[in-house]
Amino acid sequence: MNRPSVLLPIAILAAAMPASRAATIFSDNFDGDGSDLDGATPDVTTGVNWVASANFNRNGTTGDGPGSATLAFTPANGFTYTLDATYGGLSANSGDTDWFAVGFVNGQSSASGTNERFITGNVVGSAWMMARGDFNLTTNNTFLGTGQLGSGNYGLGEGGGDNTGQSWSLSPPESTVDLRIVLDTTGGTGNWTATWYAKRPSDGSYTLVRSTESLLTGATITAVGLARSNPGVSGTVESFSLVSAVPEPSTVLLLALAGIPLLRRRR
Repeated sequence: MNRPSVLLPIAILAAAMPASRAATIFSDNFDGDGSDLDGATPDVTTGVNWVASANFNRNGTTGDGPGSATLAFTPANGFTYTLDATYGGLSANSGDTDWFAVGFVNGQSSASGTNERFITGNVVGSAWMMARGDFNLTTNNTFLGTGQLGSGNYGLGEGGGDNTGQSWSLSPPESTVDLRIVLDTTGGTGNWTATWYAKRPSDGSYTLVRSTESLLTGATITAVGLARSNPGVSGTVESFSLVSAVPEPSTVLLLALAGIPLLRRRR
């Protein structure tokens, strides 16, 4: 039997087919009015609505206090999830280090306050990242866990407690930034990983700002969303999306069919 002649069609089929199939779970361009985002339906949804504090509006503008805006979501094994958010018009009071964030989190709340902003309390982060309103600072951060340290310096990138924070920066800074987190669950329960990226309007592609790391033991994800730290920061949410990717079923089927002659020849 000339085995290479049998394997060649398989290789050709594999190269011709896409490696994965993408599906949009959530997408929102915030083109609504200036009313509260809470209860609003995203442009693309799996049947859930926003649960949001009064500091997030349907047109993407934000208010004066801390809080979050989340969509109920529980990841499944075997997928790669890409979470994106774009913040524009970032600015802050002089020297203020307040921030906007995006992430995979545990919990939802429509209340305003410090217990709803991914750090501690009702909505806590599992894999998330922040961008400072004063984007000239270099202490933007990525986190595994809530980011709550015993010292309270959750935003400075130190490790300890349930926080494994790392700072990141893009230089020169710009007032608009795209934030991206890729959650990979293909390793199965207990082996999920996260990778963090950022991009300025002047960039041609995303920059890796934190390499792939395993989620903390016991990390729970029940939602995805946005957070705002305090009144010192202002900005607008321009877009938000969550996309999943799985192996292309047609690729698997074609490869299986291509292998049938090989099985018959062996018999």
